[in-house]
Amino acid sequence: MTFQTPLAEKMRPHNLSQIVGQQELLGHNQPLRQIIDKHLNVSLILWGPPGTGKSSFAQIIARENNFPLATFNASIDNKAKLTQIINTYPYQTFVLLIDEIHRMTKTLQDFLLPYLENGHILLVGATTENPIMSIVPAVRSRCQIFEFKALSDNEISTVLKRAIHNQFNLSKNKVEDKAIEMIAASADGDLRVALNILETIHAINPETITVNEIKKFVKHQYFSYDKKATKHYDYLAAYSDSMAGSDTDAALYYLAVLLKNGDLASVVRRLREIPYTYIGLANPQQVTQIVTAANQAEKIGMPKAKYPLMFATMLMCISPKSGSFDDIWERLDEDSNHPSQHPMPRGLRDMHYKHSEEITGGGLIHNPFTSPHQIASQNYMPKGLEGKRYYYPKDNKNEHKLAEQYLKLHRYIYGEDYKS
Repeated sequence: MTFQTPLAEKMRPHNLSQIVGQQELLGHNQPLRQIIDKHLNVSLILWGPPGTGKSSFAQIIARENNFPLATFNASIDNKAKLTQIINTYPYQTFVLLIDEIHRMTKTLQDFLLPYLENGHILLVGATTENPIMSIVPAVRSRCQIFEFKALSDNEISTVLKRAIHNQFNLSKNKVEDKAIEMIAASADGDLRVALNILETIHAINPETITVNEIKKFVKHQYFSYDKKATKHYDYLAAYSDSMAGSDTDAALYYLAVLLKNGDLASVVRRLREIPYTYIGLANPQQVTQIVTAANQAEKIGMPKAKYPLMFATMLMCISPKSGSFDDIWERLDEDSNHPSQHPMPRGLRDMHYKHSEEITGGGLIHNPFTSPHQIASQNYMPKGLEGKRYYYPKDNKNEHKLAEQYLKLHRYIYGEDYKS
């Protein structure tokens, strides 16, 4: 039985000159280029989006160093397969390409350690996940980590044109440049996806590659990602950070990406949390509006949920920001680590059980509701923290008003000596 080699495999680069992209790593005098040129036996972990050349680079390393190449897929292969590979090359160094190394169990990663130590295995781990989160420290410490970036549309177009010329033998007047640009754009930085689209389009119509053909084929080719993957959290972080930075248009863009990939739940969770973090006391009414809109979006569901979510996102961006709560918590964090060192005033202890006053002194020393202004001028803070302030207002109109009342109360309770 004869298998047909996919176009993506036919176009796999065999040397560095055929690789597109990653020039920050592979350009003249760049780190990965020097590892190849100087034939350095360095184990590597390459992480980045799919279709960016990680596996191809492993093959080039093996070829340039004249080492055997073995491949292991951490998603489907097991320890028996790994042992078999090692036993195949008992007396020589070989390159071991581990695809999806982030899925490799800790036990298997530990199993690799002695072979990395003695130079038997030259590891090239390929992963779409941040290796800091998925690779055990002992393996990471024995490897150099490099991040591969998604390819640009121009870089993908270069390979598509090369494939059309070398594999399909189509004349230039049979291929519309705009069609190639559309395929490249629809691939979202993944060269393998672009070549698969091109191969399918050519199989449907071997004579031409036109804009109309591409439009019909790729109109449902939407970018998608694993909701447990690093890319997912990158987009959520970009969405949150854009709102924190008050960039309305960027926040709306990242919102659209998240919603088009079915992640309504994560957006709602963020909009329930971050108004208190980023806006807080600067605009309490708007905090309530944003959280209400997020709750409403969850009830409505997509596609109509996009309207309250755009409303909430824009309010998040346009509103004045505070960040007071982060500062307050930072000051509280240290003092609250060892509460036993700061015993509370006896009068604040629980008084809702029999003889509490006699046993612990529970119950307020002075009842605030029988005091002038319903405020008792007495110490509430633990020992050693009397009169200490944790809140210092940010520079916005609403907190200036709140700060006036806060300081009046603080000075009334603790006296003028604690006004600073």
